[in-house]
Amino acid sequence: MFVAISLFLISWFITPTNVQASTNNHVLLVYDSENTATGAAKKIDTLQRALTSMNLQVKTVDQSKYKKGELNDRYLGVITMINWRELGLINQKFISDRAKFSGIKLHIGQNLSQSEIKELGGSVQKLYRQQFNLKNNDNEQLLPFINTMTIVNKTEKAQQIGTLVTQQSNQQNYPFGIINEKAGYLPFFDTSGLSLMLEIQLIGQLFHRVGTYQPLLTFTKVTPYSDLRMIDELSRYCNKNGISFAISTTSVSQNTNLKAFNRFTATLRNVESRGGIIFLNAPEVSSTNNSGTLLSQQFSTYIVTLSQHQVFPVGVSAEGFWNQDQVLRTNFLQYANHWLMLPSQSQPNFVKQDNDAKAVQESYFGMSMSSLKKMSNTGDIQFSIPTALTIPLPNTDKDLATVKRDLQRNDFAWYDAVSDGLTTKIETPSSLLEYKYGNYYANGKHEEVQISNSSLNKQFGDNKPKATLSRYFKVQGHIFMTFFIIVTIILLVFIYLGQKVYWNRMRRKK
Repeated sequence: MFVAISLFLISWFITPTNVQASTNNHVLLVYDSENTATGAAKKIDTLQRALTSMNLQVKTVDQSKYKKGELNDRYLGVITMINWRELGLINQKFISDRAKFSGIKLHIGQNLSQSEIKELGGSVQKLYRQQFNLKNNDNEQLLPFINTMTIVNKTEKAQQIGTLVTQQSNQQNYPFGIINEKAGYLPFFDTSGLSLMLEIQLIGQLFHRVGTYQPLLTFTKVTPYSDLRMIDELSRYCNKNGISFAISTTSVSQNTNLKAFNRFTATLRNVESRGGIIFLNAPEVSSTNNSGTLLSQQFSTYIVTLSQHQVFPVGVSAEGFWNQDQVLRTNFLQYANHWLMLPSQSQPNFVKQDNDAKAVQESYFGMSMSSLKKMSNTGDIQFSIPTALTIPLPNTDKDLATVKRDLQRNDFAWYDAVSDGLTTKIETPSSLLEYKYGNYYANGKHEEVQISNSSLNKQFGDNKPKATLSRYFKVQGHIFMTFFIIVTIILLVFIYLGQKVYWNRMRRKK
């Protein structure tokens, strides 16, 4: 095939070109600590991925490593994140630089300074030992019990995002998020549900990056070793019910000539032919598999072998920490102009961590669809950034039925790659894959995706030899079964005769 030959001819070892972003989209995120008791690492990861989806390039710094003058006019804004109230900000260099900074400022958590309170334009109030309902329009969610929370009271010119309502008989209302010109405040940062949606909305409005998006339904945790029947059935179901969707899948660089890989790619072709799009998921990184050169080789091999089988990814997917690592970002993410950033696991496998995330043409913020179930009215949700609602690939028929039932019950208007005009590109010095309005192009050549046989096992089975062996073992099984039945009958006859002899002897003794 033309595309496969051209891909192999050019070297694997050249790294991809960086995705260029506007010069005024740099944000500095400074946090006090990665407090494990409050799940700080997960909160930081969620915030980083949300900022990337806003096309903001975020530099993340632990306050203990902040250097004087680091916050300067190069940055559009600064975010202060307090994860441990008892510690808070103690780096006086950062506190001084932040007070002088004239750009956008967002404070998340407690321990507001007097200069921050002044910039927010209101007074503060401390609330203790309460549980709130978070409300926004027709939507609400019950929040966990809190010991202490700082609230900024809204002034006339300030903008309020969300409302906190107490559980007492004489209900009290308090602002959740506040924006006053270039200053913003959130009392805490949650990683799911309505609170997360409102946090993203506030940050987007504060940094002038807010929009209105339809969510992309995405099935994750797909691999060449997955139950292909589940993938095929889900793609068929979505196609039949007019649901646009995507999958995030890994691939392999070895044994691609086996029938198992043919079955896998045939299933992916069915996904494409049924209107689904594919994100190539990052491989596992270990201490023995962590060089940039090797990662580039793997990526090139994935593209070649998938293209040979008429499978054309439209972008790449990875856990959020890949954008915080120079080697992982440069040798995988930046080959594509569309990313799907998924939540990071508890212990990321960094290669060369730099916490200097880059932006891209479009980055989907991955969040679990199940995380929205706590909300009272999911049909009223507004997505302020490109968002992928993820569902892990089901493992059993029961799980499959649950996924179908959940899809039937939701009110989302899903993102449609064709009608919404999606155009993507994966570009390396050796290849160019493009997706334009439902059409696939490899190195400029239009590629037609062939629909696979509905019976993948028949299409890629071993046919006659397999059938012959099957008949052989079947006949052999019948022979053994007949033999055991005859032996059992003979044993039963001997037992009967033995019992008869025994009782006859007993009668003679009497």
